[in-house]
Amino acid sequence: MDLTVEQQRSRNIFLREHGLDFTVSKRKSMFHDAGDSVETPFFCTVNDKTKQALGAVKSKYVVKQNADLLDIILHKIGDGNYDLFNSKGGTFNNGKKVYFFIKHKTTSDWGQEHAENYIYALSSHDGSQRLVFGVANKIHSCSNMFGMLMNDSENKHMIKHTKRIDDLQYDNTLDALIQNNFKGISYLMRKMQEVSIQDSIKDKIFDIVANSKAQRLSAKYHKDRDLLSQCVMDELGTKGDTLYGLFNGVTNFYTHHAFEDDKLISNITGSGNKKITTVVKALVNDMKERGCLN
Repeated sequence: MDLTVEQQRSRNIFLREHGLDFTVSKRKSMFHDAGDSVETPFFCTVNDKTKQALGAVKSKYVVKQNADLLDIILHKIGDGNYDLFNSKGGTFNNGKKVYFFIKHKTTSDWGQEHAENYIYALSSHDGSQRLVFGVANKIHSCSNMFGMLMNDSENKHMIKHTKRIDDLQYDNTLDALIQNNFKGISYLMRKMQEVSIQDSIKDKIFDIVANSKAQRLSAKYHKDRDLLSQCVMDELGTKGDTLYGLFNGVTNFYTHHAFEDDKLISNITGSGNKKITTVVKALVNDMKERGCLN
């Protein structure tokens, strides 16, 4: 894939500004015996910048540099569909894993309000994570944000770090899949705005976030419960006494108040993402049981 000078420059700036300007190599693992270094048949990956070992990998593992991953991701999104200047990226677990949070040039109409669209991609340099894609939205009015792995029956949004990654990296874009996922989320948000809250689903959602049935209710439980109650009250006041207002109370909590050092990471791949995904499933099941969703 040929890039213009300006495209390459903007990608280099992105990598540097977000701490992704390092390379990784796959090396033979060694062990030291009585002062001698002995080569083993195993491999590991190493951060060439810090010289830190990242993880043990199989012989078939193919290293993809951060620059390569960015090229693949932007190609999959589609030329002209992204805004790299307003995107984010970074590492966690000391560079063993990397993430890309790319702003899409489209927005979604959710009826009551509009949401900014993002594509996120997760990968690793320690063999623990294949390259996967998801979609995320951030609401204009309150900056509440959540992300979910793409709904894709053919698993085109997942690419393993094997030789096949070279064959797939410049395969067709995921533009159609991305648009379908944004449309699906938009449809769900609109549906939630039509459905009133019942005490049973509210209690269920609160228990997902802060489990009241635990054997011991910790101080963290009480803090989470109180904060969540305030977030839900605030969102119901502005968005209505609906499942949409309840859902926004949850995303408000995880976007602005959850006890996480990096809330973006938590919301796209950590505990916040897992909780929000569980909340969405519970809300969908509630609407189906009440005949509000096919």
